Amino acid sequence: MGIAKARRIARRAHRGQLTGSGELFSDQLERLARAVEERGGGWVAVQAAWLHAVPSTGVDLARLGIHPRVLRAVEALQPEPGWSKPSPAKVRRVPDAVLVHEALEAVAPFKSSWQPVVLMDVGMLPQLLTDYAQRRDVEARRALSDLFARPIDLNTPAVAELAELWWDSDDDWETYIAVLAARRAGRLDRERLLRKISEGAPLAANAAIEALDGAGDEHEIEVLRTVMLRPEPRWRWVRPSARARLASIGGPHAEAALEEWVVSPLDVPWRNDRAWLFRHAAELVPRLIEALPDPMWSYEASFALGELRIVEAVRPLCESARTAQIPVPQIEALGKIGSAEAVPTLVELAGHRNPDVRDHALRALDRIGGDDVVDVAITACDDPSVLVRDRAARVLARRGDGRAVTQLIRLCDTRHAAGAADALARIGDPRALPTLWHLFEHHDDKAVRYAAGRGLARIEGAQQWYPSFDPRIVRAYVWLLGHKPEWSHGRLEQATGHADAMVRARAAEAYGRLRDPAGAEHVRRLLADPDPRVRAAAKIAIKRIESHA
Repeated sequence: MGIAKARRIARRAHRGQLTGSGELFSDQLERLARAVEERGGGWVAVQAAWLHAVPSTGVDLARLGIHPRVLRAVEALQPEPGWSKPSPAKVRRVPDAVLVHEALEAVAPFKSSWQPVVLMDVGMLPQLLTDYAQRRDVEARRALSDLFARPIDLNTPAVAELAELWWDSDDDWETYIAVLAARRAGRLDRERLLRKISEGAPLAANAAIEALDGAGDEHEIEVLRTVMLRPEPRWRWVRPSARARLASIGGPHAEAALEEWVVSPLDVPWRNDRAWLFRHAAELVPRLIEALPDPMWSYEASFALGELRIVEAVRPLCESARTAQIPVPQIEALGKIGSAEAVPTLVELAGHRNPDVRDHALRALDRIGGDDVVDVAITACDDPSVLVRDRAARVLARRGDGRAVTQLIRLCDTRHAAGAADALARIGDPRALPTLWHLFEHHDDKAVRYAAGRGLARIEGAQQWYPSFDPRIVRAYVWLLGHKPEWSHGRLEQATGHADAMVRARAAEAYGRLRDPAGAEHVRRLLADPDPRVRAAAKIAIKRIESHA
C-alpha cells in the first residue's frame, strides 16, 4: 500500500515534467524504482526512489503521512545548494539512500537528470535577470544559463538588448551569456566573434569559438592560433574548442596552427594527440628532462619520456624517483624504457613505504628482466600489502626460476596455484613432487590438476599409488602413466577395461605414447570397443607402436 501511495504522489507532483534529455520524469522514476527492486531494495528504498525529487516541487511529504524512514532517505538524497547531486556523506549515513543513489547512477548517468527540469520560456527572462541582480549566486547564474541552453525561440528584442548590455561587461560570465544571447537573437557576425575571441575572457571566448561555423579564413586561423598559445591556466579550457574549430577548417595553415601549443603540465598536447609527441620529440625531450624535478611536471614529463623510450632520461628519472614522495610515474617510465641502468633504483623503491610504489617497482623490474627481479619478488611474497604479494606471485610463476621453488610451493596453497604449479613443472625441482602429487589428486580446479600433471610427467620421481574411483583422477593418472616408461603399468592394463570410455581412450593413448610392443595386445582389444572415441584412439596407438617396432 505504501509503495502505491508513493507512486501516486510522485506521478501527481511530476505531471508533465521532463528530464534533461526530454524524457517524462515519471517514466524515469518508474525505471528507477524497478532498478532498486532488482538490487534487493525493500519498501523504504522503493518509496524513496519514487519520492526523491518530490521536495523540489514544494510538496510536503511529512504532511502526507509518509513513513519517517522514507522521509529520512529522501532527505539524504536532496541535492546540495548550488549542486545537482546530493552530498555523498549524507547518502552514506542512510543505507536505503545508498541503494537509491546507486540505482540513479545506473538509470540516469547524467546528474542533471536526477531532478526534473523547469520548462522555461523567454517570458521568464525579466524575472531571472531580477533574481540575478539581487543575489548573483550560483543558482541565479544556473537559471540564466539553462534558459539559453533550451531549444526554444529566443529571437526577441529583450534577448538582443541583454546581449548588447553585457557584451562589454567586466564579468567573464556575463560576457559569456552575452555571446549566447547574441547567437540566439541572430545578432552575431564573424568579425564580432573573432574580436571577442581576441579581446574577451576565456568563458566568453570559448562560447564565441563554438558559435563559429562555415569555411574559415586566414584571419580566423590566426586568432585561433593565439588561443592555442595563450599561457594562462584558465585558457586551457578554451584550447579544445580552438583545436576542434581548426580541425574543421582544415588546410595547411590550420594544420600548422594545430602543431603550435603552449606546453603546460595542465594541458599537454599528447593527451589528445599521441602522434604529436613523436613529431616534436627532438625539441621536446631536453625540456622534459629539465622539467622532471618540478612536481607540477613529474607525471606528464615522466609519461612522455617513457612513451618515447628515451634512454638518456633514465638517470634523471631515477633521481626524480628517489626524491618524489610517490614516484609511480617515474617508475612506469623506467619500466617502459627498459634500461638495466634503472635496476638499482627500482630495487631500492621495491622497499618503499607506499605499497603502490612497491607494486609498480616490481612490475617495472619484471619488464626489464634480470636476476634481481626474482630476488625482489621472493621478498615481496611476504609483503604486508595483498597487492604487492599478488604481483610477486605472478612474477615468480611467470619466470619459473629455481631460486623461487620454496615460495612457489607456498603459492600452491593460494589462488595462484595453477601458475605456481606450471612454474614448478618448468623448473623441474624434485622438492616440488609432494606438492604436485597433492594438487594432482585433490585440487578442484582442472587447470591446477593439469599443471600439476605436467610437472609430475616432467620431473623424475618414484611412482605413487593411490586408490581413487573418480573418473577424472583415473583419466589423469592414466595419462601420466603414458609419460613414465620406467613406472609399473599394471594400472594401465586395468584401465583398458574401465567402465568409463574416456579412461579406456586415455589408456590407448598412453600405450601409443610409450610405444611399448608389449602393450599392443591390450590396445588391439580396444579396436572393437563400443565407443567410437576409444576405437579411434586405439587405431592411432597401434600405428605408433608398429612404427616404433
